[in-house]
Amino acid sequence: ALRKAHGVEEEAFIAIGVGQVQHRKGVLDFIDVAKQLPDMQFIWAGGFSFGKITAGYKELKAIYDHPPANVTFPGIVERADMNTYYNMADVLFLPSFNELFPMAILEGMSSGLPVLLRDLELYEGILAGNYLQASDVAGFKGQLERMATDRAYLQDAKEAAEKGAAYYSEARLIGLWQQFYDGLLKG
Repeated sequence: ALRKAHGVEEEAFIAIGVGQVQHRKGVLDFIDVAKQLPDMQFIWAGGFSFGKITAGYKELKAIYDHPPANVTFPGIVERADMNTYYNMADVLFLPSFNELFPMAILEGMSSGLPVLLRDLELYEGILAGNYLQASDVAGFKGQLERMATDRAYLQDAKEAAEKGAAYYSEARLIGLWQQFYDGLLKG
């Protein structure tokens, strides 16, 4: 029903990207992958938070205003509506070149989505084993094709993401803080 309401075919394989539309988020690679996989649907939820001062604004705005047929830019999506987009998608695809700790990854994992990220050193320490990775457009394309055609591979990726969600879950983190404060009181 969500897909129908958003004009997406029920059987389509959907990759969602989340974040500001800017070069460091890998939006151009996201678009390049989409162009090479015309049978898949790609959605980028986010916009130009910094407006015209965004690096590469003119180039990105032209793509944003006239994307390939299989790409949708719904703009900046209200937090309350993000679940709709995560629930429509088959995979969270974030080809960022650098990040801190994007909450979108945890949101995607908590929504049951497998996660495909750029091979960044940052992710190794905080998400090890809980995501799929690639280093370039060809690698991203290959990972998405495999997930779309190999249901066991897709399921393994979902289970890995679920482990990541559990690791960063509120219940687990509350337990860690409780142990910390109990240790301070005893110590």
